[in-house]
Amino acid sequence: MRPFQSKEDPSSSGRRPLRLVCLALLLWIGVASTAGADEPSKEFWPEIDTWLRLSPAWRLSMFTAVSKNIETAYREGNLLLQADYAWGKGKKPHMRRMLDEARTAQMKRFLLRGGYLSGKSLDDQGEAYSERTVLLELHVRTPLKGNILVSHRLRSDFRWLGGDHEFSNRLRYRLMVEKEYLAGRTSIVPYGNIEFYYDSRYSVVNRLRAVGGATVSLSRYFGLEGNLTYQHDSRSSVTNVWALSVILHLFFDVSRAR
Repeated sequence: MRPFQSKEDPSSSGRRPLRLVCLALLLWIGVASTAGADEPSKEFWPEIDTWLRLSPAWRLSMFTAVSKNIETAYREGNLLLQADYAWGKGKKPHMRRMLDEARTAQMKRFLLRGGYLSGKSLDDQGEAYSERTVLLELHVRTPLKGNILVSHRLRSDFRWLGGDHEFSNRLRYRLMVEKEYLAGRTSIVPYGNIEFYYDSRYSVVNRLRAVGGATVSLSRYFGLEGNLTYQHDSRSSVTNVWALSVILHLFFDVSRAR
């Protein structure tokens, strides 16, 4: 299969979201690096994501993730359970060799996701960190010329933290730009995103996370993803974090979802 190529030369409107994301990343990283007095923390975030497609609209997933500070060996673990429902067709259909499919399919415009996250610090029975979170997300995906996909994600985290189960709410907005390339039966999707966090504990936007990476679909049943993350948090004891993520995706579906 040959990669999709637009017959039209991509317009400036199609490139504008990517330029805005790149500019925002450069500005935030530059300002945070200049203002931050502490040395950035360097971390490794391995993860295994398991997906189960029940139908063209419904999907379940489970994420198992570990974050490790390379210098101190401090570790945290997270388990995330999610359910997705996708619907809607845009005015401009976006055909994509879906990461969890060996065939080309039209991506639905809207996706609603609910989930539950459990996390704690490892090696100390969760004394340094523990969290229980119920989350709700809305994704809106807009295709542009040049086979570029822009995604907006709104997310609310209802969190219970620590041994006292202190309740707080976190509101998050993420802008992502991605583009698919095909090489034979392999789908390669480089992407970049930037995300802002509002935390009710501080009544301020305290965290920025910027990510650049790529996903590679190697077969119908599994894929690999790698990315580099920069995180700036004005209310954390560790203000700046650089993290390397390596994610293994495992895909399953029931017969009626094929």
